Amino acid sequence: MGSPNSPLTEEIKKRASQSKAMVSRYSRRSLISESKVWLLALFCGLLVGLVMAGLRAAIVGIEFIGFGAQDERITSAVTQLHPLRALLIPVIGGFVVSALLYIGLKLGIRGDPRIGGIRDVIEARRHVLDRRGRTTPLVSLHMSLKDGLQTFLIAVASLGSGASAGREGPAVHVGAVLSGFFAHRFNLTPAQIRALLGCGAAAAVASSFNAPLAGLLFAHEVVLGRYRTSDIGPIAVASVSGSLVTRLIFGNNAVFAPPVFDDPPVIFFIGTPFIGLIAAGLAIVMIRAWVAAPHIGSRFADKIKIPHWMLPPIAGLIIGVFALAYPQVLSVGYEATATSIATGYSAAFMLILAVAKIAATTICIGARFGGGVFSSSIFVGAMVGGVFGAIMAALTGHGEMAQSFFTLVGMGAISGAVLGAPISTTLIVFELTGSYETSAAVLIAVSMATVIVQATVGGGVFEKQIRADRF
Repeated sequence: MGSPNSPLTEEIKKRASQSKAMVSRYSRRSLISESKVWLLALFCGLLVGLVMAGLRAAIVGIEFIGFGAQDERITSAVTQLHPLRALLIPVIGGFVVSALLYIGLKLGIRGDPRIGGIRDVIEARRHVLDRRGRTTPLVSLHMSLKDGLQTFLIAVASLGSGASAGREGPAVHVGAVLSGFFAHRFNLTPAQIRALLGCGAAAAVASSFNAPLAGLLFAHEVVLGRYRTSDIGPIAVASVSGSLVTRLIFGNNAVFAPPVFDDPPVIFFIGTPFIGLIAAGLAIVMIRAWVAAPHIGSRFADKIKIPHWMLPPIAGLIIGVFALAYPQVLSVGYEATATSIATGYSAAFMLILAVAKIAATTICIGARFGGGVFSSSIFVGAMVGGVFGAIMAALTGHGEMAQSFFTLVGMGAISGAVLGAPISTTLIVFELTGSYETSAAVLIAVSMATVIVQATVGGGVFEKQIRADRF
């Protein structure tokens, strides 16, 4: 064995010193790099929060101009309108959407006339690196600023004129476009670009629902498809900061104001698995209808020999008829969802509204009206859950408490199964109610529904859209 001053010992000490220096330099570079990501996450969260506030305000403004609606209370406004005006506003909105789709085609924004959505963000995250390990620019993945601007404008025109869809899908696309733009400008690594895409998505969902925890988990569960320790911090920062911006602008109120459940009866939990089975069956129907709708719309346009971008006014006329019969299904439908939670509808009427919403959303998606499916799945879940709750109320004698409870459970179960996001939808319900018991019931129902949906159709609606042929 060599002495303390032998050449071998000195060589070992020298190499150990070099290794220590290399680790120290790597740690400093890593710390600087991660700090940059966190700062960008904060900036993007604040920016996305402002843009989401602008999106919401613009939709509300168009609803006021078209229907005279205030604070997204479009159902109440339509019932006071002249029938001809209620019929024509969605048609006019359809012409505006057609013009935006045509302009997008001419400018080369995308080769197919449609709005951007969550599926584009998921595809972009998956293809940040190509097969040779090279970074792919997001502008080539329908994630350019032009794509984001077109999505913003189409969503405003569509939802403001009553199209039966949701604003969360376009919001996530716009949020991810903004965060992705800055990720490329600062030459981040592919892993960091993916994290920034998650930041934009989380801030968008948190801003829409005033639910930062749900935004954080939605980004991991749906957009990123994984949980990485290094991603949690930046995405949490973006989600919280985005939510804070909208709270400062619109107030601290949640999207829905459900009743407080102090101590739900045990019998409610016995009924929870049954609503999970119902949610699975409906989710399968909704996923298949909404994935097939664009292809059916394309075949219809080809059959009557019109360009695909001319479909929205035709759908607008149909939505105008819905406005005369069931104005509750127009736009995001949050007023009707809140009324259902407050037990304001009969069981028979809620069942009709659920069917009407599925049909209206399918028509809007097939005709290239702009919007997502998040709000529509929440609407259908609330109505079906309310029907089940009314049955449980009759069986147990717990009245309105049973109907409200199962309205929330149905809302979480169906939307979670449709989106493939059981944890984040459970968190949305928890952040709305603050009730552990209700959230536990949602988790049981949505877990059952999601497992059945995954086994039957192979994934949520976004996964199926990605697998389907482009339209």
